Amino acid sequence: MKVMVCLISDQHVPNLLTVHAVEPDLLFLVETPGMKSKRAAANFIKAIRMGNSKKPKCRIKTLMEENSIRATSELLGTLFFNYSEAEWIVNITGGTKPMSIGAFEFFKNKTAKILYVPIIAQSQAIDFSSGSFIDLKYKLRIKEFLAGYGFDYLKKDEKISKNEEHAKKLLELAANLSANIDLAHKIMNDLDIKFKEAYGDDIEAARTKARNKGITLVNFEIPDNKMRNLLSIAFGLHEDGRTLNGILKDHDVQFLTGGWLEVFIWGILAKYCTELNIFDVRLGPHPGKKSDNNDLQNKVKNDLDIAFMYGQSLRFVECKTGDQRHDPSGNETLYKVEAIKKQLGALNIKSYLATTAPNILKGNEIKDAIAERAKLYNCTIIPSMEIRALAEMEINKNPEIVKKLSELFLLRDVVTS
Repeated sequence: MKVMVCLISDQHVPNLLTVHAVEPDLLFLVETPGMKSKRAAANFIKAIRMGNSKKPKCRIKTLMEENSIRATSELLGTLFFNYSEAEWIVNITGGTKPMSIGAFEFFKNKTAKILYVPIIAQSQAIDFSSGSFIDLKYKLRIKEFLAGYGFDYLKKDEKISKNEEHAKKLLELAANLSANIDLAHKIMNDLDIKFKEAYGDDIEAARTKARNKGITLVNFEIPDNKMRNLLSIAFGLHEDGRTLNGILKDHDVQFLTGGWLEVFIWGILAKYCTELNIFDVRLGPHPGKKSDNNDLQNKVKNDLDIAFMYGQSLRFVECKTGDQRHDPSGNETLYKVEAIKKQLGALNIKSYLATTAPNILKGNEIKDAIAERAKLYNCTIIPSMEIRALAEMEINKNPEIVKKLSELFLLRDVVTS
């Protein structure tokens, strides 16, 4: 029988990876009263149950004296006494420092593996009992990562998958809009005129109604032949000279009023995920707490436009199009991105802002104040000229696009053929 002990803290990933690597029969989770109030161990069990490996029996044990080496040793002694013939493994990464010391001291003279996972490099666990290493090969999905912090998907997997299947069909159009940003913005502005004609002069309200109900286009002019043809094919519109006629459905409107950038960035990350060594690339997941659906404090205020896993780290991309006149300094969006990170409460999260808006630029350079704030937030900005370059590479099937993506998204472990 294989028995494992994990010391619970806010950051669950190091424990979770070792559980999947060891695959114990029985798992003891030692948590403090503070962690119990956060449901940390319960969240951890939920994350384990979502995994693809063996599901151990789990037992939660509360350690009342969290800063006592003696109390830690006494609790572990009770557990050990009941299963003294078992194979024992303890992960001392979590808990308080006295808990880690107490666990190490208790197990150091016993036949047991004593594991520690560095927060920065989570591909291996150090076994202090032998000086060897255990490879942590399990690929943590976004849902498992979020579950350990108490978050669910408020948007169902089926809906996310359906949206992704639809997005795949629009990738060529999204790439062409991303390669012709000025034209894409003109289409957005011209559509605003149509929305106001159909739904009233309040542009925000009109836009919302169009995104929910769709709109009928009559003589909607698109001078560019290629773009007009792509739009016609994608949305079943009728070409009449330089104009398009027909019905744009709600999701078509959402795409043309900015969704094209999300589809493009998600599409190329998903397409080249193997080469980029990233996985679980998702379009529009929405973290939140199902048990508290009516409590706005327990919801992440916005969908994650794009999210993926790199190593064991969650990364997400916020996408912005148009002129963003409501945010001339560019700070509002960065505040929003940082707020999402803080609400999730995880250490290993990296964010990106992909934006076609001119408000962050001075000439062809990111404004100094914006660059400094982005650096402070650990947010990488991907501006319009880089988006355009990526789109042109995708359209022209340039194999250097993987290298370009790795540079922009700071991905070091690119797989080469």
